[in-house]
Amino acid sequence: MRIQIGKSRSPDCAAAAREASHQALRGVDAPTFALVLCTDQYDAPGLASAIDAELGQLPWAGCCAAGVFVGTELLLQGLVIALFHGDDFLVGVGMGGPVSVHPRAAGRAAVAGAVARLPLKPPGFRRTLFVLPDALSGNSTEVVRGAQREAGAGIRWAGGGAGNTVPFVKSAQFVQGQAYEDQVVVIAFDAREPMGVGIQHGWSPYGPPSQVTKARGSTAVELDYERAFEVYRHTAESRGDALDTRGFPRFAMNHPLGIPQANGEFVIRDPLSVEPDGSVRFIAEVPDGSLVRVMQGKRTDLLDAAAIAATLAREATPGTLGGAVVFDCVSRYLVLGDGVRDELAAFQAALGEGVPLVGCLTLGEVGAMGGGVPQFHNKTAVVVALPG
Repeated sequence: MRIQIGKSRSPDCAAAAREASHQALRGVDAPTFALVLCTDQYDAPGLASAIDAELGQLPWAGCCAAGVFVGTELLLQGLVIALFHGDDFLVGVGMGGPVSVHPRAAGRAAVAGAVARLPLKPPGFRRTLFVLPDALSGNSTEVVRGAQREAGAGIRWAGGGAGNTVPFVKSAQFVQGQAYEDQVVVIAFDAREPMGVGIQHGWSPYGPPSQVTKARGSTAVELDYERAFEVYRHTAESRGDALDTRGFPRFAMNHPLGIPQANGEFVIRDPLSVEPDGSVRFIAEVPDGSLVRVMQGKRTDLLDAAAIAATLAREATPGTLGGAVVFDCVSRYLVLGDGVRDELAAFQAALGEGVPLVGCLTLGEVGAMGGGVPQFHNKTAVVVALPG
């Protein structure tokens, strides 16, 4: 399994599709599948039609995101196409929705559709699922739960939410010449050699444990029977940091919420805003009754986490790599700023300088920490190493 990548910065749908497709297809005799990632400035149906015209009968799928990258080059407007080729893997694509109405059912339907389009899995082949939900439409945590229930055990997981935090524009998912909203796309790979997946975030505890004593979906109403913002404020004051509602967005960018897991890891939740009643709204679900901690992270911690995620993926993939796909949270870019290029360089260095690397800035990530069940994460990096 190898990938060859094409890219374009052109704002014109037809020109971008032509340039990226021609680069990706150059010299490839028998392509099997194309992963398409683009930024959200394009007219999604027009771009899908233009890409379909260039790729012809080749199966393809993907989504839009806040940014896309090739190697260490970040495109805040652009299109990338990663062409998969080789005779050692099979691929199927499924879609489910609407996510806003029945997110768990959408996840199950997308997995079922992807698996149904795969031939019978040959003995010894390993399955990996890329899950690409519309993160602006519904509960992506429930989407992942539905996907996991349908897929069962023994699966490697990766993916990320389509969408952008600034502004909250409509996102799009792509399947074979069409653009969709309010859906989840699942890409299923069965490969002779396993794809290695690494997931890390670099955030560590800043405050003491608290219990979510009242929640509504992605909004934490009360922590320890106090309004959620008051617990955030008390925690900051105990560390010598003054905090009010006006300064909360800036503070929260570097102090997300962590949900501790049995293996000692934390699933991160990214705060969005303080509501008028003092509750705090997050990107993804905060389970009622769960234990949580306010977290912290420095630039060096995030860069180290990127290198560790790529190293874990590399070590889980035997032999030479055929490429890598990265789902990196857009809020890490908002924290790192221009330093995100150092993060991309950390991915590339850990994977190997000659390894083709493609990825996007996602609104939430899909992955399984420590070999457990898949979950929907925030402020996290997920790296997939492809066996060559």
